Amino acid sequence: MTFSATDAAFEGFRVVRRKPMVLLWWAAFYLVSFALIFLLAAGPIAGVMAAASDLENMGPGATPEDLRPFMMAYLAVFPILIPLGILMGAVLNAAVARSVLEPGKSAFGYLRIGMDEVRVAVVSVVLSIVMGLAAMVIFGVAGFIAGFLGAADVPGGPLIIVVVFLAAIAAMIWLAVRLSLAIPITVAEKRFAFFDSFKVTGGHLWGLIGMAVIAFVMTLVVSILTSIVFFPLTMGMGAAVDWESLEGMNAMGILQAIGPMVAVAIVLQAISSALLAAVMYAPFAAAYRDLKGTGTPELA
Repeated sequence: MTFSATDAAFEGFRVVRRKPMVLLWWAAFYLVSFALIFLLAAGPIAGVMAAASDLENMGPGATPEDLRPFMMAYLAVFPILIPLGILMGAVLNAAVARSVLEPGKSAFGYLRIGMDEVRVAVVSVVLSIVMGLAAMVIFGVAGFIAGFLGAADVPGGPLIIVVVFLAAIAAMIWLAVRLSLAIPITVAEKRFAFFDSFKVTGGHLWGLIGMAVIAFVMTLVVSILTSIVFFPLTMGMGAAVDWESLEGMNAMGILQAIGPMVAVAIVLQAISSALLAAVMYAPFAAAYRDLKGTGTPELA
């Protein structure tokens, strides 16, 4: 099969068209994930809200020492949120890749919890660390060069500095694109594929960049359209809240008062997020499928 950046960029819409129920499954997954996060992090979140309320009561005279309880409470949330976020991302990323690469396995909206998801989680974490370290090195070198040029007062220095930082950004984009098919490879080949994406993406850099740009634009369009569609409902829920009565109320009281509106907003956000996940992630699985020539009879 041949790789078409335009065709791959719209794969998310084709997934939803073929199996509309995946939107409901993925939205339900988001809702369950939000509920699990709230259940496990309710204590730390309540601590953050209480610390924020105490800090607010102190007014402008609060000192850095007064800020410490809030920061400690805030940091206590991360050991819960980060692992859950990684798990959520792995399950959904694997489901979207599976919807493209294994379209016949559509039970439960392609959602699974198994070794595929474990591998995707590990690969995602490792590549995030790689990208972070690469960014530190690349921009560190760019900053060193910029500092040297500034101190040496080199003619045309500002222009050279701009070029250096543009080159640094280009290097990060290049690395991100070359690693972009790691998740689809991991799902398709049932193994840890940390750097196999380099081989698959060779010679297709500009096509993959074009695909990613189109997919990004489509996510913006979908986000704007869903906001327009959901806006009347959220505004209607907001109109039912007596906002004046919330003045002087503590954070927990405000949360209880606006609970129904928050619940509706979460449901709408889950639906929107499910669609955005399809539009954003499916193109990369389609690119792997087309570059490797692994099209299935169902998609022929």
